Amino acid sequence: MSRKPEPAPSDAALPDAAAREAFAYAQAPRPVGFPVAFRLKGKALEVERMGRVDRLPLERVSEVRLSYEARSLAPGALRTKLRLDDGRTVVFTSISFRSMFDARRQDAEYGRFLRELLRRIAKAAPQARFAAGRPWPIWALISVFAVAIVVALAYFAWQVWLVGETAIAIAAAVIGLVGVWQLEPLVRHNKPRAFAPDDPPETLAPKG
Repeated sequence: MSRKPEPAPSDAALPDAAAREAFAYAQAPRPVGFPVAFRLKGKALEVERMGRVDRLPLERVSEVRLSYEARSLAPGALRTKLRLDDGRTVVFTSISFRSMFDARRQDAEYGRFLRELLRRIAKAAPQARFAAGRPWPIWALISVFAVAIVVALAYFAWQVWLVGETAIAIAAAVIGLVGVWQLEPLVRHNKPRAFAPDDPPETLAPKG
């Protein structure tokens, strides 16, 4: 008895395979300017700006650095910086601006794209260095600066409170609390450490 041929897979079964071949991420990195699109195509990263596409071979990546940056007019941003062996760099963040005062967090999309990018870099460039946080000298400077600001504001608030300037003391205390709110994650997330590309810190590479 002849065997019936198996039906060809439908288009509905293809999205997962297609997604493995080309992951994409887009953001508007500045309040004024054009969006930037990033696409993973096999062993290359394509970066499109204003219609121009640059193709960067992943085997040329020498360092990947994940970090956190505070924004005065926007939520804190997660940041990825790729350094290639020819000195070129590529940067993208988890924030996309819609206008001067409207910035949207894209943590899920950012994390999904970043984790796939790390996986492909590790495969294409096993010599690449994977680092989280800021370099030690910069992180130490940020930490000292943050502590100095908070201590100075607390001391000032206490001194003006003692002489009866209650309104000024409260204002200084509020400014100090805002400073802690801004600076604490900057210090905590940016502590220097290495990481494995298959297990990046979730605080800097959210799981999508």
